[in-house]
Amino acid sequence: MTDTITTEEPSDGDTRPAAPWLVRLRERATDNRLARLVEVLAVLPLIATVLDILKAPQLQYTDYWYVLLRITNPDGSLHLAGMQILQNEHPLMIPGFLYWLDARFAGGDNRILGLLVVVIAAATILLLRAALPKTLPPLLRAGLVVGASALVFSPHGLHNFVRAMSGSAWLTANLLVVAALLLAYHRKWWPAWIVGVLACMSYGTAFAVWPAFALMATIGREKVWRRLLPLGVGLLVVLTWMALKPAVDPGGSPANDPASLLYTLFAVIGHLWTAENAGFAVFAGVVVVGIYCWLLTNPVARSPKLRFWWALAVHAFFASAMIAAARIDFGADFGLSSRYTSLSVLMAIPAMVLTAVVVHRASARAQHAWMAAVLVGILGFTLGSPTAATIRSQNAEHPLQAFALRAGLGDAYGAVLPPAAQLVPRLESMGHYPFNDDFTLGCDGPEFGDSLDMNEMTPLPPADERNPRSPAGSVDDIEAKNTASVIRGWATGVDDPVRCAVVVDAEGRITGGGLTHLSRPDVTVKLSGISADVGYAVIAPAAETARVVIILESGAMRWLPPTAPATEE
Repeated sequence: MTDTITTEEPSDGDTRPAAPWLVRLRERATDNRLARLVEVLAVLPLIATVLDILKAPQLQYTDYWYVLLRITNPDGSLHLAGMQILQNEHPLMIPGFLYWLDARFAGGDNRILGLLVVVIAAATILLLRAALPKTLPPLLRAGLVVGASALVFSPHGLHNFVRAMSGSAWLTANLLVVAALLLAYHRKWWPAWIVGVLACMSYGTAFAVWPAFALMATIGREKVWRRLLPLGVGLLVVLTWMALKPAVDPGGSPANDPASLLYTLFAVIGHLWTAENAGFAVFAGVVVVGIYCWLLTNPVARSPKLRFWWALAVHAFFASAMIAAARIDFGADFGLSSRYTSLSVLMAIPAMVLTAVVVHRASARAQHAWMAAVLVGILGFTLGSPTAATIRSQNAEHPLQAFALRAGLGDAYGAVLPPAAQLVPRLESMGHYPFNDDFTLGCDGPEFGDSLDMNEMTPLPPADERNPRSPAGSVDDIEAKNTASVIRGWATGVDDPVRCAVVVDAEGRITGGGLTHLSRPDVTVKLSGISADVGYAVIAPAAETARVVIILESGAMRWLPPTAPATEE
């Protein structure tokens, strides 16, 4: 269906020719070549996200492991019956299948799954681009695409890309919802409803697509049964979900008052427009809803030709309300969680498009609106920087779980990982990371179970502030984790850089390992002129730690006793 929204030149009785600069501006606004050049900018946020993914941990995250156990047989083949079990109240049938594909054919690499999530997000942007009113000038359409890309790939939502098990659910559901609504816009109702069911099989937030279908049918003056059937299907979906839903403990003290519910709702909606302030997110959420209220008063925005954008906004609003109702007990700031960003995005983009249509219709001279769309996208993208920094910091020690699994210490992390007796044999049979050739201690030779010559090791002295380039190091903290210990500290090797860190028992056998080159800016303050990436974190059996061994690039081995300095009470 082709949009018939037209833009007419307002008439004020002035018959004088337009100024030359205005003529040139109009020509540029309708120049397809310039629009295509502007649209290329939409790739930049995608590239930034890909770079983050390539630096992300290879090991998967919590929910992935539990789903993988349910949907696979001991030999790694697909177990379809396990897909009907909900994970944290959500159906993950389609994401679960993506998990299985990644496990079976990509060694379970979180980064490969993250790149797939990028493709899913890019496909969503392309569908949104296809839904833009064709009567808008090419340059304005291009600006809206760039703005939408900046919001979809905003660092606010980095969680869904670098922890791909999450994005595989959230963004797959969003893609299917957008596709379903676009089919409904073109009055292909049965395919739309089928895709809507697939969306509901991806994540619970997609349940909100059914009232969006009903709204679109009502605005489009469809037959009554087409308006009511989506509501009936939506009710059936919810009843089926309730039959499968297990009892779930609340996240904290019950908070069922209306103010708390509205607080979380508006925080989810306004999440894009703040750095880390939940109160301002609530304010921004109210402003976004206010913009929709204003748009409802405008006859141009209420055009049936724009029903796709209204339906998408209704879906996003109800999905946000579902999150608010389900997570009201998790704290006042929970609405700022990075994984909820896509709902804030789906609320923002229709508002951008509808406002652009109204502004363009109101004045044919509003050719600069494309720049406003780009700037809105840049604002939402830039404000996500603090959230991205938090996500990267939280991910820094996540690869340590891979070392724990390979060392037979998977149970050290409690419920973060399923019981090792269930998980490890499954991973070994599938050749799943960290039980494949991709895993290494990073020592360019020695691996778990190998022995190092204790006589070739020399003690690593403490810091010498007068000679910061001299090799030095320390054990700063030992964290007990069931039968394991996580040992953290720092070690420098300015002229002979640190290659890896391991833990050996009394006979020199490697029993533990972990991460090096972690950020320790506090050490930089003490030893001026050295890089801050001198931190390490290793995990090993608690009863067998004899030495922490730092292996340098030259092959020299320095050791530290696995005892942390006493702290003052």
